[in-house]
Amino acid sequence: MRKIIFITISFLFLFSSFASACNFRISNFGDPKENVKIEPIAPVLMPDQFGGESLIIPIQDLCKNDKSLYGTVVIYLYIENKLTRIQLYRPNMEDSKLMDYAMGRYGSFNLPEGVPKSRWRGNYFWESGNDIIEYIKTDIHDGYAEIIDITSKLYSAGMADYNEKVGEWLDSQQ
Repeated sequence: MRKIIFITISFLFLFSSFASACNFRISNFGDPKENVKIEPIAPVLMPDQFGGESLIIPIQDLCKNDKSLYGTVVIYLYIENKLTRIQLYRPNMEDSKLMDYAMGRYGSFNLPEGVPKSRWRGNYFWESGNDIIEYIKTDIHDGYAEIIDITSKLYSAGMADYNEKVGEWLDSQQ
């Protein structure tokens, strides 16, 4: 009897945690930016010199009931008015919450032995259906940033062209 009660409570807890999990995918890959409607705010759209437009939304505006990722911004990159990349960006926070989120959502990966999570820098890739997910932890000015990049294999050619333009510009700045 105790086992049945334990299983039932565990199932309810698991179900409620999935139900309250943050869904930051407010649009599908390939959809135009005009499809994004968030009330009561108007999202900020920023064009760039490489042919992209970024829609930047603090995660607290998308996931009001899930405070675990507060301090993260979600950046939706549109190329030729098609959603091409979703990026979660979390700079200078004294935690590894995006790493925890990525490992819980997409699968864990081994860190080097003896290196604590807080000191690890690097990246890891997953594939899920048509999506390519990359977790990145890197040093930035005055700290570090955690990033989750989600791109679709269907729009990888457009993303590669965009990244090439960004890379050429970065090379010209040296």
